[in-house]
Amino acid sequence: MDDKSTHSITLVNRQSLILQGVQHVDSFDDDSIVLATTMGTMTIRGHSLKIQTLALDRGYFEAVGEFDALQYGRKKATRGPGSTWNKLWR
Repeated sequence: MDDKSTHSITLVNRQSLILQGVQHVDSFDDDSIVLATTMGTMTIRGHSLKIQTLALDRGYFEAVGEFDALQYGRKKATRGPGSTWNKLWR
């Protein structure tokens, strides 16, 4: 498995966050960062958040600040046999 598809989280003392498997950053400000990872959308909440390093070619992300919460959203649904579109057309 290469570094871009591997997903990992390292949080040190709730002040330093390193993520592997980041695909892109959707939005960010001092209190929240929303990004897409190989495991779905992740929302990071806290205070004085700052992105230190973003290397999308390697899937690497590093931020500092006061971290309060890391939350995953659902992965995007695929259009398989059980998808909404297929159920509608049955």
